[in-house]
Amino acid sequence: MTLKHVRARFRNGVLEPLDDLDLIEDEEVMLTITGQTVRPATDPGGLSKSAGAWAGQFDDYKQLIRDIYQARIDGSREPPAL
Repeated sequence: MTLKHVRARFRNGVLEPLDDLDLIEDEEVMLTITGQTVRPATDPGGLSKSAGAWAGQFDDYKQLIRDIYQARIDGSREPPAL
């Protein structure tokens, strides 16, 4: 007997595998379901609560944006790996 862990999503009454099953057509398997439940993250208003938090922090926000872009051009951060 081979033991393999496969992630799946339960949708519309059907388990949909998220990983390759590597099974032969019509092969019967034993399914064990654990109590591990993964729910998608929700935003209970966090984004809307933070809206405007930077308001009034800068006299010239356009200059701030120019400075950020210039810092990217100047290479103040690591170049991406190829």
